[in-house]
Amino acid sequence: MNRTQYQIIADRIFKSDNQRVAVEAVIFEGLSSYEAEKRFDVPKGTLSRNVRKYKREVQYLQNVAAA
Repeated sequence: MNRTQYQIIADRIFKSDNQRVAVEAVIFEGLSSYEAEKRFDVPKGTLSRNVRKYKREVQYLQNVAAA
C-alpha cells in the first residue's frame, strides 16, 4: 500500500484530517499510536482503533481484489 492509495482509503473512512495524518504517521513512519496522538492532537485512546479500522479496510479490499 502506498501513500496515494492510503489517502483514497483514509478520505473515505476518517472524518478528521488529524486522524488521517496521525494514522498515516503510524503506518508509514513507524510512530507509536500514543506518540502520534500527542503529536497530532488526536483524542487519547482513539488512534489505535483507527489504525485497526484502516488495516481491516485494506484486508477487505485485498480480499475483494483476489476474488
